[in-house]
Amino acid sequence: MKAIRKTAPRPGALDWADVPVPACGPDDVLVRVRAASLCGTDAHIYDWDASIGDKILAATDNLRRPLIIGHEFCGEVVEVGREVKGVGEGAAEPIRAGDFVSAESHIVCGVCYQCRLGQYHVCTRETIIGVQRDGGFAEYVAIPAPCAWLNDPSLVPVEVACIEEPFGNAVHAATEFDVRDRCVVVFGAGPIGLFSIIVAAAEGAARILAVDPSPFRLDLASRVGAHVTLQTEPAPPGDRAARARERERIVGRIRDAAAPLEADVIMEMSGHPDALDAALRAVRRGGEVILFGLPRQGAVTLERYSEDVIFGGVTLKGIIGRKIYGTWARTRSLLARPEVRSKIRTVITHTFPFARYEEAFRQMIGRASGKVVLRVAAD
Repeated sequence: MKAIRKTAPRPGALDWADVPVPACGPDDVLVRVRAASLCGTDAHIYDWDASIGDKILAATDNLRRPLIIGHEFCGEVVEVGREVKGVGEGAAEPIRAGDFVSAESHIVCGVCYQCRLGQYHVCTRETIIGVQRDGGFAEYVAIPAPCAWLNDPSLVPVEVACIEEPFGNAVHAATEFDVRDRCVVVFGAGPIGLFSIIVAAAEGAARILAVDPSPFRLDLASRVGAHVTLQTEPAPPGDRAARARERERIVGRIRDAAAPLEADVIMEMSGHPDALDAALRAVRRGGEVILFGLPRQGAVTLERYSEDVIFGGVTLKGIIGRKIYGTWARTRSLLARPEVRSKIRTVITHTFPFARYEEAFRQMIGRASGKVVLRVAAD
């Protein structure tokens, strides 16, 4: 089969290789991949950021064993391991060859303290498909049966099914607090931010504001449910005074645009330190802030921590992955709504044949895109 592999610990270093079809283990399902989507994590792997590189090196004997990347995909089950009882919560849903599935990318241990509490999304021993185990940028992939999520092929098209994993991040983020009849602000209109806007709208948010430096992405935000879009003007990284002025400007615009409401829930999806400070400044007293974006340097400085968080009585909530299986069930319910599926397809701005993966990566890294999808197999 054909597969996209990371072959060396440096930027680029992807190859398009012929490799054996993986064996289906007793607890696995073997999936013929139909479509896969590119994620920010894949960009970090491509650029070889240390934050993700260390995990890959530890899992692949310093890349002496090339890694098939990719963790957002869907496909058709072609083989079911002999020990598999079913999938979904409690393995209650039968699975068989021919079923159409998406994938949960986090493989959890089931025995750590967090797993025993049912907090599988924060398992301390998790491994990630496409990072520590061969992934879905391939014609076939073997995944543990608990990672397979059944889809109705008459309802969910292939391009939507392949992004259920990242859409699930947004479902987790946008439903952690009640947004109904409230004002929601989303910092960062990348794919997860756009998906969060879709979910917030579906959950009944009264007013949704999107904040981003990209006119292209702000246009997408308005098309999928943002009532107001606000463009930031990035200041030089070393100019602290200019950065502070820009934060104050955008906070003022948020407050004006939210009126007569206030910013009840803010979702920080970009990871930019200035966006985090602006979010904490803009949220109302007693409000709630969702933290999903990852800073590039791994650390941030909260310039007004006492004023904005402590004295503001603000609730901060970190979001990782999807709650297994609650988020997936909620995702299934949302995807049953035609308007949600239609908006998701709006976010998918580029689709490439599998062999043109290099072009797909360039499109994603250039940021003039929403979600980028690879068509791995013909319908």
